[in-house]
Amino acid sequence: MAQLRVYRDGGVVVEKGGKRILLDPRALPRTKPDVIFVSHAHRDHYSLRALRALSRIPKVMSRATRDLIDPRGTLSNVVVAEAGEVVEVGGLALELYDAGHVLGSLQVRVDLGESVVFTGDFNLDRRIVLRPAPILRADVLIIDATYGHPRYCFPPRGELYRRLLAIVKRSVEAGDRAVLAARTLGTGQELTALLSLSAKLTPLVERRVAARNRVYEKYGEILGNYAVLTREPPPGSAAVVPLSASSRGAIQCTGWAIEAGIPLSSHSDFDDLVEYVRRSGACEVYAAYGFTSAFSSYLRRFMGLDAIPL
Repeated sequence: MAQLRVYRDGGVVVEKGGKRILLDPRALPRTKPDVIFVSHAHRDHYSLRALRALSRIPKVMSRATRDLIDPRGTLSNVVVAEAGEVVEVGGLALELYDAGHVLGSLQVRVDLGESVVFTGDFNLDRRIVLRPAPILRADVLIIDATYGHPRYCFPPRGELYRRLLAIVKRSVEAGDRAVLAARTLGTGQELTALLSLSAKLTPLVERRVAARNRVYEKYGEILGNYAVLTREPPPGSAAVVPLSASSRGAIQCTGWAIEAGIPLSSHSDFDDLVEYVRRSGACEVYAAYGFTSAFSSYLRRFMGLDAIPL
C-alpha cells in the first residue's frame, strides 16, 4: 500500500498513491499538484504569483476568499465552494468546513485511505463576528500552530471584550482618543462590530479596514455603523487602525500582545490547539506555521502522539 506523505514544497503537500494536494501555496512547488486548496485570504497563506503560474491546476477556495484575493477574477481554474460542501476535483473528494478564522476561511478533509484534515488557521471561540470552527475527526491532522506555545493562553473572549470596552469608555468620556490596532482582515472587523454594536459608538476605521468591512457586510456579517478615518482621530473618538499603521499609545489587539496589550486574535490559543488535537482523535499530527517545534514537542511528551513539525 502506498504511504501517505506530508511535507513542504511551495506550501504544505499531502501525497499518496500518485495523488498530490497542495495546501496554501506561498511559492511554486517542484512537482505540480493535482489540486490546490487555499484556506483563506491572509497573505502568509497564498501567493498570487504562484497561483497564476499554476494556471491549469484547479484551485479550491470559498467565494469570499476569491473576492478578497482576486477581486477582478483574473485567476483561472478556480473552483468556488463553501463550508458544508463536498467538491470532486482532480480525482479527489474534498470535504469543506468553516474555520472561524476570517471571512471565507475553510478547513478541508480528504479520504486517502486514511482521513486527513488540514485546519488552516482556525478559531474555536464564539465571537461577535463569524461562527466558531467545528473540530473534525481525523487519522492525520495538519494543524495551525501559530500560538502553539504554552505562554499563549488567552483570557476568555467575554473578559477581553469587557476589558476593551472599559478602556474605550474611559478614554472617550475623558475626551481622549481610543485607538485600537489590529489586523486589517479579521480582528479589524471584530473590533468594528464590538465598538458599534456593544459600545454603541460609531468607530472611525482606517480605509484598509473599511475595505475589508465592506466585504464582510457583502456576505451578511453585521458590523454596525462606522465611518472611514481620513485624518487623525479627533478627541473623544474611538478608532480602528492596522497594526502596521498604529501610533504610539495605540492599544495592540493581537495574540502577540499577551503581556502588553489585549490578546484578541482570530487564531485559537494554545489551549484550544491542544483541545482540537485531543478531540480530533488523530494519531499522527503535523504542526504547520508558528511554534511548530514547541507544539510538536508538547504533543509527543504529554499526549504520546506522533507529532512532526513542518
